[in-house]
Amino acid sequence: MANTIYIVIPVFNRLEFTRDCLNSLRKQTYGEFKVIVVDDGSTDGTYQHLKDNYPEVIILQGDGNLWWTGATNMGVRKALELSASNEDYILTLNNDLVVIPEYLQELMSVAKQEKPCVVGSVSVNIKDINKVEFAGLKWNKITAKYSRPKEFETNYNELSAQHLFIETDLLPGRGTLIPIILFKQIGLFDQQNFPHYAADDDFSLRSKKSGYNLLVATKAVVKSHVDESGLEVINRNRKGRKTFAHLRESFSSIRSGTNLHIRYNWAKKHTPVPPLYFMFDFMRIVYSFYFK
Repeated sequence: MANTIYIVIPVFNRLEFTRDCLNSLRKQTYGEFKVIVVDDGSTDGTYQHLKDNYPEVIILQGDGNLWWTGATNMGVRKALELSASNEDYILTLNNDLVVIPEYLQELMSVAKQEKPCVVGSVSVNIKDINKVEFAGLKWNKITAKYSRPKEFETNYNELSAQHLFIETDLLPGRGTLIPIILFKQIGLFDQQNFPHYAADDDFSLRSKKSGYNLLVATKAVVKSHVDESGLEVINRNRKGRKTFAHLRESFSSIRSGTNLHIRYNWAKKHTPVPPLYFMFDFMRIVYSFYFK
């Protein structure tokens, strides 16, 4: 009996992206999967459209205050309720991604071959599919430095030809396959400390501490609307301006990956010297804001 993959997709508006994502999942060569969409208060008709046009999709509704972590956890709980086997998997996926037909098959191939592991995806730019946007990440728990693995410094065709998978320190929620039993072992995503950003990275480190390898399957490709990512939209709305007011807002907004409360929660939970790490992290954020 094939392992079932429960695909959890949190959404808030952007119906056109959700539709493209679901249509790409309908073309999968791996057939044992169920899709759970968590609609957290969309106002663009998402719920009714999915109900009318995607009868195979399980739709859950939030109140608009779940954010990424709460919405994803709602979907994970539903998957845990539906699953009848510890051999099943949960895939976290964002709605602004389009996947190739062999996507699930490639994830499962690496997951079975290299178990125990959590398997992420290679992200490419949907406008230039040879341009790699993500293929793993190295993280320094002292200096707060994030860097790309050496395998990353290439185009997609070269990357996939040279490697079946790449080891990574962190995995994003944008296309990560997780053994369902791992949630039973370490719990759900940490909604209290990381309501919107960093919950996926936190789960990665908790998984690693529990003995699971973190891998990126090079042939499991998601095509990303890079220009429509959260940070790109914020920058576009600022019309290229970078003011102290914008920086200060990023320090406190729940929508921001540089929210200082969340960054300090991360430092306390995952670094040996939290004040030192937080200082380096703060300096990195300010430098990146003004000079990159």
